[in-house]
Amino acid sequence: MAKGPVPLLEDSNAKLIKLDDKIFCEHYCTTGGFSMGDIDLWACLCSITIISGVQLSTKLRGYMDNLSELGNVPLYNDMAL
Repeated sequence: MAKGPVPLLEDSNAKLIKLDDKIFCEHYCTTGGFSMGDIDLWACLCSITIISGVQLSTKLRGYMDNLSELGNVPLYNDMAL
């Protein structure tokens, strides 16, 4: 079991770096264009934006911002704890 939130946050940030390489571009997660995969992935990633200290790369942050604007659903960055 982890001792406090810091190791968990470091692990999450390391996994987000790996995810960045798998995202096709700032608009879609796959080469086929916008899909259900984007809706599913965005919903999962949106949830972690409420955690202070989560580090999103430029491409991943652009992806999150683009889909947030497209769906008119805000991210939780302003409420991050």
